[in-house]
Amino acid sequence: MKLPNGLKRLVIVALVMAFLGCSEDQAVVIEDSSDRRIVRFDVASANVYVVEENGHRLMIDAGNPGDEARYEALMRRSGIDPATINVAILTHGHIDHAGTAAFFQERYGIQIIGGTGDQPMIEAAGDVDLCPTSITAQLLHMTLKGKQYPAFQLDRGISANGGVVDLAEFGVTGKIIPHSGHTPGSMVITIGSHAFVGDLIRGGVLQPEVPATHFFMCNLEENRRRIAEILALDGIQYWHPGHFGPFPRSAVGQYLTQQLGD
Repeated sequence: MKLPNGLKRLVIVALVMAFLGCSEDQAVVIEDSSDRRIVRFDVASANVYVVEENGHRLMIDAGNPGDEARYEALMRRSGIDPATINVAILTHGHIDHAGTAAFFQERYGIQIIGGTGDQPMIEAAGDVDLCPTSITAQLLHMTLKGKQYPAFQLDRGISANGGVVDLAEFGVTGKIIPHSGHTPGSMVITIGSHAFVGDLIRGGVLQPEVPATHFFMCNLEENRRRIAEILALDGIQYWHPGHFGPFPRSAVGQYLTQQLGD
């Protein structure tokens, strides 16, 4: 039986919400070499990453508020004491990327780094208007209205006009690239052959390793331009989004070609 389009969209949203809420917490090692160790912590499909290099630990993103204990448990099971994490870098200030930042800042003294363009959003506890990219996203948006996280102050703000920041000052080989493809203060973090891209792109709900346009994006043209800029970087082979993934550079290239052709 073929479902009417409206009912089909409601079913899709229900499946997405069920998947996000019921997915199993996971810790996945994405690199364990002589240079570094990188672990992805997936809680309710919100990815948080911890990078270990030269005796330093760096965290990328901070998941949803209310999931603090779940991230702590995954980290400890992976041999990581949260108190040994030096800094946390937020790819942007949305609730599912900055939601536990205040907790980790206060409890463990982790310095929080983010884009200055997102500081107003952070001070407003994540209260910001989202731009749904589809009818399905519009329905999903209705379930997110009014949700907030504990407000906090960035220990260090990265200006969109300040250029690339070398992670060497934090003991890690890589860069912070201001990249306003999703929010004014969005940033991409590159470490080795990996790019941590936040919501510049996402993986598919049912096919996590297939790149897809994020549910919320206010400027699709700029977003595609930003994706092309990261694709042009030498040495980046793997893309790690804030949700689902990861995917190889070639898959992102195919995605972008398709988007530009539509």
